[in-house]
Amino acid sequence: MGGFTPPIPQDDSDWEIRVAVLLSLFLQMILIFVGPVRKRSSSPVPRFLVWSCYLLADWVADLALGLLLNNMGNIGGKSSSSSSVSQLHAVGLKRGPSAAVSNADGSSSPIIFAFWTPFLLLHLGGPDTITAYSLEDNELWLRHLIGLLFELFSASVIFFCSLKGNPMIPATVLMFVVGIIKYGECTYSLYSGSVDGFRENILGPPDPGPNYAKLMTEYNAKEQAGLDVAIAYDFFLIFRRLFVNLILSYKERKISQAYFLGRADVTNTPARAFQVIEVELNFIYDMVYTKAPVAHKKAGCVLRFLASACLVSSLLIFFFHRDKGGILRVDVAITYALLLGGLALDTAALAMLLSSHRMLVLLEKTRRLAWLETAVRSVRPQLRRWSERTSQLNLVSYCLGKPDPSGGVLRRRLGGPRVVRALARVAETLRVREIFDDFFFIRREPISCRQGQGESQVQQKGPLLKFVFDGLKARAVKANEEEHCRGEGVLEQLHDRIMEKLKQSTREAAGKDEHDAVIEEKVKEKLAVLKGSVNAVKKEFDDSLLLWHIATDLCCGSTEPTETAYEMKLIGETLSEYMLYLLIKQPEMLLATAGIGLLRYRDTCAEAKWFFESAAAWDPDHGDARRMLLSVNTTEAPSAVKGDRCKSVLFDGVILAKALRDLGEDLMWEVVANVWGEMLTYAAGKCRGSTHVRQLSRGGELITMVWFLMAHMGLGDMYRIHEGDAKAKLIVRDQ
Repeated sequence: MGGFTPPIPQDDSDWEIRVAVLLSLFLQMILIFVGPVRKRSSSPVPRFLVWSCYLLADWVADLALGLLLNNMGNIGGKSSSSSSVSQLHAVGLKRGPSAAVSNADGSSSPIIFAFWTPFLLLHLGGPDTITAYSLEDNELWLRHLIGLLFELFSASVIFFCSLKGNPMIPATVLMFVVGIIKYGECTYSLYSGSVDGFRENILGPPDPGPNYAKLMTEYNAKEQAGLDVAIAYDFFLIFRRLFVNLILSYKERKISQAYFLGRADVTNTPARAFQVIEVELNFIYDMVYTKAPVAHKKAGCVLRFLASACLVSSLLIFFFHRDKGGILRVDVAITYALLLGGLALDTAALAMLLSSHRMLVLLEKTRRLAWLETAVRSVRPQLRRWSERTSQLNLVSYCLGKPDPSGGVLRRRLGGPRVVRALARVAETLRVREIFDDFFFIRREPISCRQGQGESQVQQKGPLLKFVFDGLKARAVKANEEEHCRGEGVLEQLHDRIMEKLKQSTREAAGKDEHDAVIEEKVKEKLAVLKGSVNAVKKEFDDSLLLWHIATDLCCGSTEPTETAYEMKLIGETLSEYMLYLLIKQPEMLLATAGIGLLRYRDTCAEAKWFFESAAAWDPDHGDARRMLLSVNTTEAPSAVKGDRCKSVLFDGVILAKALRDLGEDLMWEVVANVWGEMLTYAAGKCRGSTHVRQLSRGGELITMVWFLMAHMGLGDMYRIHEGDAKAKLIVRDQ
């Protein structure tokens, strides 16, 4: 069988090709296992590892293909297969001038290189666990398709140049089939994860809608069996539309509320509700960032079987090939590594597919495969479905240049003020200040605790998640449509208790000679400070957020809280530092305009640093900084003294903190925690679904969990509700 005449042979690069092909296989091995790590970790280190391997995998495969293309004139040479065998032994591992002379005499690169070419197409298709690193990668699916055509053309050129004397033609053709299937799977998965593809898959053919009675009957059966995964999949089919910014109907709202608000076992156990939410978000992650859109279809299963069969056939052909003595041992070893590595990747992908949530749902619906479902559940590792952490940023610690000592051993050793300031200057010079700040000043705190074994492992959630769930449940049960509150609702609800406490503390501070009219005036001023700090007309959201963050931190310096207030204190602190992190590091997640929010933050930091420099000689710690700020005379509003040129809200936060501290420990932390709860739900409701999808590949965010839970409870702007239905109310049983 003949081929066309190749171009003039280029300089020999056999060992570069060998190294590049092996490195490409090695990167595929790493990616299939580290790809899912990014959805369970919010730390930048695992994300950097995945990102590096993701970019290097394509780059190395392209490099190897380019080297083969550049060297295609050498592959197989001009002589027949029989003569090239002896020449291969003659050339051996020689490099340099002697090798060049041999090439000039008609020697060649090993003919086995042509067999390696389709493996690079397989590698360019990538593993099942990661097709896109970011959401934007999916939008480039058309470029990936064009890349497939060019890569296939290049590989075909190499193959046809080596037809003369190539004894591995059948195995090479089979591997081309495998490579095309894998590359095509990746391209289709990218399209399915794009906005257009996602929307097309979601909309599908016309549908009369979910059968309410049937669904609720199924939920009863599944609930008794404890199959939260099956329930989550049913809700996933409904709520996935939110991630392409589509809205839902009132009927779908009613179905979801019936489960999340109408069942005592769910409303009394927030862990179960969050477990369903977590599994749903995992389905979304798989649809957008992996090959799940292909792997879970019948056509995809057929193609997978065909690819695996071709791979096994190629292995058998090579194993029984009689003329392996004409191939260098190193090339035989590399060929076996490629074939066995491809089978290992397929085996790992099959194991991950069988243990996936989607497959568990399918097995549960197929009675004949019930035994397989039981076996999979018994051996399936119980891993986190998201990071289960919140990132924390504290303004005062940042301005002091003193990282929190609880941030790790390395941070504690390098966290001295002088070292941090020196490293900060270096980072500023190198324009990597953001990376420096992320390492030293951002902490990632767990928000859930795991107890038990197996499927019951996540039945206990931390107080923060329970606090969020209870708050949303109370609003949904009351059919409260004031989801746009960002603190006003709390102050209105606790108005009488706040007034009573303010009067009591003001009278105690004023003494017996103070007139009642003066006390009343001071109480009104303090109440105005509290209400003005969350007033949507007077304060922008980022302004209120910074104010309450500073005030919350200063409230921590008060007396030791009672047992009742301690849990609220932890919740208030966690949400305060988490919301500041979102404002500065993830501004797109908040309604606030990124520019003005960052400007206020920078001005506030600048004023705080200038203020703390006055006491730099005695190196104040965090407690000293709080006492210094609270000791400042704030009888006049900062804007009346400084004007509005500076956007700093440092001392406005001090004024708010003084008003809050007059409420007493219990009421103060109740107000603080609930205001932050309203701010969190307010911000979550205003964030677009496509923005939440972006965070799923970064370990997930608490605000995404809250947004999705709000949708399931019927809160937010994602429902088309008829006017006559807007007053519908659900009563929670067994409450």
